[in-house]
Amino acid sequence: MKKKILEFQNLSISFQEKTKVVNDVNFSLHENETLALIGESGSGKSVSALATMKLLPNDVKIEGSIFFENKNLLSLEEIEIQKIRGNKVSFIFQEPMTSLNPLQTIQKQIKESIILHQNLNKIDASEKVSWLLEMVGLSKIHHHNPSYPHQLSGGQRQRAMIAMALSNNPKILIADEPTTSLDVSVENKILNLLDDLKNQLNMSILFITHDLNVVKRVANNVVVMQKGKVVEKGSTQDIVNNPKKNYTRKLFSEPKKSYFKKNKSNKTIIEVNNISVNYALRTSIFKRVKQKYSAVKDVSFKIKAGETLGIVGESGSGKSSLGLGVLRLINSEGEIFFENKSIRNLRGKELVKIRKNIQIVFQDPYGSLSPRMCVSDIVAEGLNEHFPHLSKIEIMSQVKESLSNVELPIDILSRYPHEFSGGQRQRIAIARALILKPKFLILDEPTSALDRTIQIQILNLLAKLQNKYNMAYLFISHDLRLMKFFTDKLLVMYQGRIVEEGLTKNIFKNPKNKYSKLLLESAFIKNSKVYT
Repeated sequence: MKKKILEFQNLSISFQEKTKVVNDVNFSLHENETLALIGESGSGKSVSALATMKLLPNDVKIEGSIFFENKNLLSLEEIEIQKIRGNKVSFIFQEPMTSLNPLQTIQKQIKESIILHQNLNKIDASEKVSWLLEMVGLSKIHHHNPSYPHQLSGGQRQRAMIAMALSNNPKILIADEPTTSLDVSVENKILNLLDDLKNQLNMSILFITHDLNVVKRVANNVVVMQKGKVVEKGSTQDIVNNPKKNYTRKLFSEPKKSYFKKNKSNKTIIEVNNISVNYALRTSIFKRVKQKYSAVKDVSFKIKAGETLGIVGESGSGKSSLGLGVLRLINSEGEIFFENKSIRNLRGKELVKIRKNIQIVFQDPYGSLSPRMCVSDIVAEGLNEHFPHLSKIEIMSQVKESLSNVELPIDILSRYPHEFSGGQRQRIAIARALILKPKFLILDEPTSALDRTIQIQILNLLAKLQNKYNMAYLFISHDLRLMKFFTDKLLVMYQGRIVEEGLTKNIFKNPKNKYSKLLLESAFIKNSKVYT
């Protein structure tokens, strides 16, 4: 039996003395082991992990013990925990945009961590930063000066977080959904990298995920959580092949569609002609742009009422930039038509009227939800803006209906975003977008923070609402399984351009482009590896 390196004993956690979100949890992580912590969104996975390094808010009540190197981490003073945090125990957080400093370059933030914990000079630290960035597939950003978090895609920010977490050769790596923002090809590279480093550094990994294919591939043992409690634990082989609990069997079962799409309309809701998005990489002292980076290059498409168009591609291919450009949330070139009306030159109140019918669900729910607003205010924000004549009772009725639509209880109305899991926050963001019943909805990785069962529930819900209100969807994702499940047509993007387009079923059946074939092979490869 390998030595225990991290041990949770009777851990219980509650917010503001309400119902316990973690209730009497016990499990151990051993040396050179990868332990997968799985369960539905809100089951207490991330909260349990954050407690190890005392990263929860001060008003949270924590009971029990977490032992590391024979020390109870929960009883350590802040100065003692700082020596361990980011050094012996590192985190890869679920939402990189809120974990990275927006005022510092990626390179500087990684270097800062190295210099803080290692006896290296600035030159050696810079060389290690370059090596780390290259190791996680971000060698290109080192040549762009500066490389701030907002200049990177969601997947690129996640890889930067991974580089930072690995910078000090930790004994324990706590990886909280580390691959949710990554396309399949990069995900394979990162998982191989983590597995190699685990063996090289004799590192242990606590891997929090809802992706059960990843669990089968990387984990030695599995702990299953439901509603704050451990309901089952054991070797990956036993849990995968012979789960004892109905809940575990449900997690590993293949979900099915529960809807059928109605006939689509011939009415074009959104039309985009030759849209391009460019970012300024360098400016002179007089703020003149010296160099541009083309994120999106001459992309055109149409979406009809009741139709879902999917955009797929690797991290940094321009998917999210395209969506933001269509919404005019960032500067873009080209023509954009909504219901045959150009919105290119609309300003002020005219643009606001259009935006009532055009909504977006952002990739990062924590960054898109105001930390100072409670759930009821967040979801009602659009109604207050566009329907000021509604009474408070009418608004609250619609807020409750919208929360119910995304499978959230109405007793959360007075709670704030930091009190929820990543998946719950994403559902709040979806409720906020859907409450206005828009004609066109952009879904930018709307289910990346959700476990597979909840993903399918949300997509089934979106499809039913699409049938009911005949909405047009632009669905942006790197998850090809969800694309196959949910979309009617597909655009494959690579380096800012469309390399293949057509009916989803045709592209999956017979992809023409080499890049499309590579993505499909990476996504649907049958990896039977299960640790014993």
